[in-house]
Amino acid sequence: MVKVKKGKATEKSIKFSKCIILLFFTVYLIIYGIGISIFVESYNEPIPLWVSYLPLLCFVSAGFTGFGFIIFVRNTRIHKTRQTKSKKKVKLGTIYKQALLIIIFVFALIPLLASIIDQGKNDQNFSVYNENWTGCSDFKLLLEEEGYQCYNLQSSLGSTERLNKSIVLVIMGTNQFYNPIYEIPFFMDFLEKGNSILLCHDHGSTSTLLWEIFFANILNPDIKEKVPVTIFPDGILRDHGSYQKNPEFPVITDIKKGHPITENVDRLILSRSSSAGIGPLVEVFGWDALAYSSSQSFVDKNDDKKFDEEDDSIDLSFMLDAIPEDIPEELKDDFENFPLGVYAHPVLLAKETEDSRIVVSADASLFNNELINEDGFDNKDLALNVIEWLTYDEKKEDWIVVFDEAHIRPENSRDLTSAGIFGLYIQYIILLSTNPLTAWWYPIIAVFMLRKYLPKTNKKKEEEKKAKEEEKKEEKARFRTSSFFAKKIEWYREKSRYDKALTLLYRRLERKLNALLSGGKITTGNVIDMVTTKEPSITKFKTRRISRFLDRILLIKSGKRKVRNEREFENLFFEMEWVASNI
Repeated sequence: MVKVKKGKATEKSIKFSKCIILLFFTVYLIIYGIGISIFVESYNEPIPLWVSYLPLLCFVSAGFTGFGFIIFVRNTRIHKTRQTKSKKKVKLGTIYKQALLIIIFVFALIPLLASIIDQGKNDQNFSVYNENWTGCSDFKLLLEEEGYQCYNLQSSLGSTERLNKSIVLVIMGTNQFYNPIYEIPFFMDFLEKGNSILLCHDHGSTSTLLWEIFFANILNPDIKEKVPVTIFPDGILRDHGSYQKNPEFPVITDIKKGHPITENVDRLILSRSSSAGIGPLVEVFGWDALAYSSSQSFVDKNDDKKFDEEDDSIDLSFMLDAIPEDIPEELKDDFENFPLGVYAHPVLLAKETEDSRIVVSADASLFNNELINEDGFDNKDLALNVIEWLTYDEKKEDWIVVFDEAHIRPENSRDLTSAGIFGLYIQYIILLSTNPLTAWWYPIIAVFMLRKYLPKTNKKKEEEKKAKEEEKKEEKARFRTSSFFAKKIEWYREKSRYDKALTLLYRRLERKLNALLSGGKITTGNVIDMVTTKEPSITKFKTRRISRFLDRILLIKSGKRKVRNEREFENLFFEMEWVASNI
């Protein structure tokens, strides 16, 4: 039997294996992240929200492993160089801190670099950048043609506080959560200033937004009249009495006349709408209902296309204490299981308080690119009437129409567009810097974070540098005030024989070296051996400096090298003085 001799893994092979592993995981995570991104975009069924974060997690992990690979290669090269040269130790903590800052810097550049590809547009449903039938670009274009100034909001609602004009905030089918911690303080101030809101629901986050506005009114004692709440029942409004194509596209003809919003508006068309409130109760809450579906409509909660009182109902028992006492008892009895049909449902509400105006629509689609231009319907006239009423029919240059793009995002995945990432970054900056609860301590935290994590200057190096500069100044002063220099300066200036003058000056150091070497030959090697023997703790920096000077001065003395000018002469003289004091 042949015995195989076991070998030991060399340090070189171990390092090579580590490099291969780090490089493999970096490439693998990038490819895996791209693959998941393609899968999420192409998958038509709803997926868990956490799945949409996997590509971002893969890319961040790939960034860390990639920088780990670079750091490992760098440290390996430094270690190899130390074997031949003297290098100061590299602090790994500083390297990783720099790597972390580079990653942050890369993520900060994503909105700028990615915008080259997607032009920085939010092309989701109801976005004013979306020029397809699902977008609202024609709505914005219509307002601009009428002379209104329109802005698009990509970050926090709080950024509107920097505008110096009255504002109409247009919220079109938003589907991102409105954080009450930040939004309630915003609306407390927003409505008090006389601004207006157009809120168009589309089975998204606007159902909770009205409650936040309501609580903002309660918490602000300076607001004279409160904006009421309403309920958007989950489900599709089906109108079997008046529709186009099928009951999911109700045609609204029951329109209240005499209000500025409904002027010249006779027929509206909706698409998969909801209800803007519970029909018999909407005016009890204080809303002015401007348009209703037909009496043969209901809200289909389970999408079975037929009305079932048990399934198509809503629990309103939590609102019993807020209901006026004069409401009929038979309605109160149904609050635990209030039916959502069959009766006329409000689809357009308006409210004017002493401080502001607000319009609520049960459907955002009535202003999208398809329905706003639909022939035979008055959706476009309604859009202009709504904005004109919300601006109090004042001069258009005194108002700004702001479209909330920040809360319009993909339905089933995380928004990784440049606009979405930019909005995410700016959102938190604005929220922390403008919110009354956080604005006072945010600058303190920002300064603390910058001081803690930004690379710091090496104080020891700065002190050494200053000490060397002071030492050089002192040597120069001693040189220029020396009587010996005063006698010789005239000679080498006249003759330009700097090498001869330096050789004469070297004689004093030469006598000292002869004494230290006990008559031995003056060579660079002999002097370095003598110095290291005399002072074992001497640094390699000093020995290199001494040897470099001796090599030059011995060549000058032997005539193999010339001193070209006065500056070189002075530098060599300073080095001679330093060597004389350090041996």
